[in-house]
Amino acid sequence: MTHYSTRRLALSVAVAGAVFAAPATLLAAGFYIQAQGVTGLGRAYAGEAAAANDASTIYFNPAGMTRLQSGEFQANVHLLMPRTRMSDRGSSATGAFGEQATDGGNGGNPYEPTPVPNLYWADRYGERLWLGVGLTAPYGLANDYDDDFFGRYDSTETDLKVINLHPSMAFELSERVSIGGGLDLHYANATLRSAIPSLAGPDPDTDGEFKLEGDSWDVGFNLGLQADLTDATRLGLHYRHGVSQNLRGTATITPPAGTGADTNTMSAQAELKLPDIASVALSHEFDARWTGLVQYTWFRWSNFDEIDVRGSGGGSIQTLDQNYRDSYTIALGAEYQANPQWTLRAGIQYDRTPTRDGFRSTRTPDGDRTWYTVGASFRASDRFSFDFGYAYIDVGSESIELESEFANVGVTTETRGRTRGDVHVLSAGLRYRF
Repeated sequence: MTHYSTRRLALSVAVAGAVFAAPATLLAAGFYIQAQGVTGLGRAYAGEAAAANDASTIYFNPAGMTRLQSGEFQANVHLLMPRTRMSDRGSSATGAFGEQATDGGNGGNPYEPTPVPNLYWADRYGERLWLGVGLTAPYGLANDYDDDFFGRYDSTETDLKVINLHPSMAFELSERVSIGGGLDLHYANATLRSAIPSLAGPDPDTDGEFKLEGDSWDVGFNLGLQADLTDATRLGLHYRHGVSQNLRGTATITPPAGTGADTNTMSAQAELKLPDIASVALSHEFDARWTGLVQYTWFRWSNFDEIDVRGSGGGSIQTLDQNYRDSYTIALGAEYQANPQWTLRAGIQYDRTPTRDGFRSTRTPDGDRTWYTVGASFRASDRFSFDFGYAYIDVGSESIELESEFANVGVTTETRGRTRGDVHVLSAGLRYRF
């Protein structure tokens, strides 16, 4: 029974990276969620480390707080509408019954429309010091396949969230250069389920179930710099340290029909290594109306190479390879000041997946993505502004090829499929200046 629990714990944690934004798995490479601001979404998050349009700079580069016109409170919400299309390419199970196809459907669309909020507050203290705080969900995943999904022995349900509270500060070194930094206080929560095949063969009616529940608190940090290279051009640099989440909880095994065993619940823990993230960005004002922005962001996903699953006593139970590779995004965007009230935006981004063939899971049916975005801001008064954004994200087609061994029932399964997806994102925000 322990075999089931440890294997699924590891996979779940791998996905747990998938934290934290429900259907975020399709919103950014791996399970990272870029939707942390509305103005940025309108330009595909190009130039976010340099732009400092609003208080969401607390997340993208806290040094940008010194560029704000006044103290500001910001509330945003992003409606994520992902869709995945899975197709079976010969999934099977092998045991005493011989080799049988894993009968079942394509799982349906495992995602539901999900709102993801962000909150920010920033204010000046003295001539050069700014303090701020943000509340975000930078990682996440939520999917739920049909009971007869052909990939059910890999996953049936995943619900992972990571919430980040980040107190921050910024200091203006000169009229041209500012620095900033802050803490990342992470809370992670995970619930994952998958099916266990029976001795008689793959059948949803006789399958057992694995369920993992766990959570953790951990701390990281981030640092940033902004420098005006000229009166029209600004450089932004930002680094976020990858937090290692030590998830602790329980693994519950409901045995498949015919084993005669009872349901078993045990303690379990596993470490989830989130990536270091480094960004470099430029913002350039071509004239009083037009601004161009560009950003390159690097993700050190290669530190997510394996998951070491341990029991309550601390001894290693199983190590599972994840084999993620480093990835990156490149974004180009533009802003147009139509009049004193309206600002228009558009952008495009390429976002490379960190997953590799042979390791990709149905929990994170990931692929390279291309973002196409538009947005606008309306300044209603000196105190109030409203932001709007829309993104269409095309997720490239990728293969899923996984082999899993269920030693206690003497069954080996092969999950083989093809996945393709897309995401629609609608975002809105309110800014209040004080």
